[in-house]
Order: sequence, then structure tokens, then C-alpha cells
Amino acid sequence: MHIPRSCIPCEKIENDSYDWYVRHNAKLEEVKTKRADLVFIGDSITHFWNCEEGITNGADVWEEFYGNRSVLNLGFGFDRTQNMLWRLEHGEMANQSPKVIVVNAGTNHFSYTPNYDGDTPEIAFEGVKKLVQTLRKMAPEAKIIVMALFPRLPEEKQMRINALNGLLKEYINNARENDPALEFLDISSKFLYPDGSFNADLYTDRRCHPNSAGYRIWANALEPLIAPLL
Repeated sequence: MHIPRSCIPCEKIENDSYDWYVRHNAKLEEVKTKRADLVFIGDSITHFWNCEEGITNGADVWEEFYGNRSVLNLGFGFDRTQNMLWRLEHGEMANQSPKVIVVNAGTNHFSYTPNYDGDTPEIAFEGVKKLVQTLRKMAPEAKIIVMALFPRLPEEKQMRINALNGLLKEYINNARENDPALEFLDISSKFLYPDGSFNADLYTDRRCHPNSAGYRIWANALEPLIAPLL
């Protein structure tokens, strides 16, 4: 049976504004002593929320909502699901029994580079599904919140994001019958104007990465779901 590349763990594929291996090793050290109640896993949208490696797009919001909580940020810029799976297999969740895990993964499957020619929504979906299943095995008691991918430009990417979000929604809603601690959270509309057009003012780069205002929307949406558990 063919296994989609999104499901095959591998080390970093892309170079970004930080050292992938240094960050991975730092996380291995962090989990030796930290016992996180809340874990975020994803790509640069998660990575650049708080101020690690001196990179941040929303540290003020992170500090306000999570500064007094035990939180592990496993976001890595430019990661795809296969990279996240590799990191999990290589110890980034060691010693952890979180109460809540927030997954925001998949948008980079629609980022085309010399190293990666992009995926269909179906292949991206298989990777996110595998990621959720892996996290469930590692944290059988945790509430897992799977985020719908946030809107982004250009429009061609948004069409693929919409398709992936539809697949994720269907999967999580069906899986909840046997695992009610799974939840799908779609706040896409909050990143759009009332007429449905893209609100670039919520993004640092006006196309993909949220700014503080965008992160506040995310944090406010998460809070009712996570506060009772933390």
C-alpha cells in the first residue's frame, strides 16, 4: 500500500530564519524538566507566537494568555507533517502528559519550493490525520484541538486550504464518536472581512503569518476550551 509522503517521518526539508536542529535539541532539553499542561504543535504560525530564538509575531498575547501556565511550544518554522512526526518520534514529547494539545498543521504542504513541489489537500490531510493519531497514542488522556488552517493568500492556496479544512472537519467529527476528547476548531471567518474577503491587517506579512491582533483572535477562541482543563 502506498504511504503518502506527508505520513513518512523525516528531518527538516527547508531552511528558515532559525536553526532547525538547534531548536530540536533545545526542545529535548526542555522536556527533561518541564511537565507541560498545554502543548502546541505546528509550523511557523505556532513557532513565532512566543519569543523563542528571538523571533516573534505575537509575544505580548502569548505572555498574557500563557505566561503563567506550563506550556510547550513545538512549532517549527516551515515544518510539514512529516517533520512534526519525526520530531515526535525523536523525543519532543518525552515525559509529557498534557491536558490539552493544540494542532495547527498543514499549510506548508501548499508552499512550493525548490525542495518541495506541494501536495494535494488529500495528501496533506493524511499527514495531519497521522499526526493526530500519533499524538493520541502519546497522550491518551489529553484533549486534542485540531485547528482549521487559517486563511492565506494567494487564492490558489486558499482553495486547497478550504478543501483540507473540509476533510479535517469530517474526520474529527466522525472520530469524536469514539474519542470525544477530539475537537475541531474553525475560526477562519474571524480572519476575513464581513464580505468574506481576506483581512490582511491581521497578518504581519499581509498573507500568511498572524500579527498580535490575529493571535489574540486565536487565543480568545481557545480560552473557553482550555481554561476549564488547566
